[in-house]
Amino acid sequence: MLKRKIEGILKNWKDTEGHKPLIIKGCRQCGKTFSVRQFAQENYAHEIYLNFYENKKTLPFSPVLWTWII
Repeated sequence: MLKRKIEGILKNWKDTEGHKPLIIKGCRQCGKTFSVRQFAQENYAHEIYLNFYENKKTLPFSPVLWTWII
């Protein structure tokens, strides 16, 4: 599989103590979602994927979603 630069960046981010949330920006169809989801599956026991683009009615702080995440 093609090795991407973002793999090293994500690994460094994870290994940094006290790291802050990460924002991934880039052009369309360049593999951002794929890379982050693959990284999450390889490095964490659980993965939660929220797509606010496809489901615009879902708000990050809605009571229903907040209860589900907790």
